[in-house]
Amino acid sequence: MGQEVKDHLRAALSLMFKPLIRLLIAQGVTHAEFSETAKEVYVEIALRHFELEGRVNRSRVAILTGLTRKEVKNVIDRTIESGYQEKTYSRPERVLTGWYSDPKYQGPYGIPLELPYETSDKETPCFVDLVKQYSGDMAPRQMLDQLVEAGSVIEVEGRYKAVRRIFKFSTLSPSLIKRLGEVGYRVFSTAAKNIDKQVEGSGYFDRMVSADDGCTKEQIEMFNDFIKVRGQEYLEEIDVWFSSRKELNKPGEKREETGMYMVHYVEDAEDAGTLRKLLIERGVE
Repeated sequence: MGQEVKDHLRAALSLMFKPLIRLLIAQGVTHAEFSETAKEVYVEIALRHFELEGRVNRSRVAILTGLTRKEVKNVIDRTIESGYQEKTYSRPERVLTGWYSDPKYQGPYGIPLELPYETSDKETPCFVDLVKQYSGDMAPRQMLDQLVEAGSVIEVEGRYKAVRRIFKFSTLSPSLIKRLGEVGYRVFSTAAKNIDKQVEGSGYFDRMVSADDGCTKEQIEMFNDFIKVRGQEYLEEIDVWFSSRKELNKPGEKREETGMYMVHYVEDAEDAGTLRKLLIERGVE
């Protein structure tokens, strides 16, 4: 694959990841957890689509994926170990764990101390030191804001008290999370298949319509009302099409899931920008 194609793919990947990474951060999924998941998928796809021999050749998988043989081994080992699940703590969780378990930040009976935000006395524990010790370069004020917002820490007469050891991000229902994976998989599967198709005309239906010059907020709301009605009518028509042709599914023949997915998108121009552009805007050059 040429470097230019790789560069374009990485740019496309960056754009696709933006809404997903925003959701992952909001739900407390760390980069380490995302990275391990990405490694697992790389190994799976390499084995499933590019290494078709019966046995697992770890060296070959390492070459295909760019992972080291040790990383490939670790992925395979933890996948086949029944019930294995590595826990990677987020930074807020690490700070709370230190607050509740480190004797330096505990009072009598192991109760977490009420900490001042910061102090000039090196012998007196404070929240800033706690964050530096257990969260590296994370800004203490931002960490405090997150812990207070989550209800894990409260302010008491100018000091901060840990009231809950667990740091909870806003929760999503399992069904919503499952739907996220299914929708993303189906959209990306069709797009990737159509890009990588070997024969002209062999891809699946993949069309898009958009406003030439964008829309105001009022127009977007009007379009949202319009598409909810007309889009629902179209989807119901497709449902009838499937239902009326069930008899064509012959018993014993292989079947694959198929259907139509429609989504009304509203693109944030700033969110679609690049990291370099953002850094320059923030004065980093």
